[in-house]
Amino acid sequence: MPNHKILVVDDYADSRTLLATLLRNKGFDVIEATDGYQGVQRAANENPDLILMDLAMPQLDGVAAIQRIRQLPELAETPIFVLSAYMMNEVRDDAIAAGCNEIFSKPLDIPALLERIDDQLGG
Repeated sequence: MPNHKILVVDDYADSRTLLATLLRNKGFDVIEATDGYQGVQRAANENPDLILMDLAMPQLDGVAAIQRIRQLPELAETPIFVLSAYMMNEVRDDAIAAGCNEIFSKPLDIPALLERIDDQLGG
């Protein structure tokens, strides 16, 4: 069985690199995107098994990127986990309305995140 492919979308390089390294060490194939536009493009081109999406990004934020991804039929059911330092109720509501499956606040609880990824992907 091929490795599960995870798309990490985060404009902050340190966060993106940390997550990508952790996931690669767990055996996942990882694709990285530096903003919402690139995230939508990479999602469409790579058809990942799961997407980790930061919310606060320049140009196209995470909520708008999720909305665009959800409009692509092949990605309509792809699990999207939001990762954000901004956990105000309206932000959570917007992310859920856009179609995210789960929300994790930063700083991340890495063991909990990895457990939910495994649960979602049947790992």
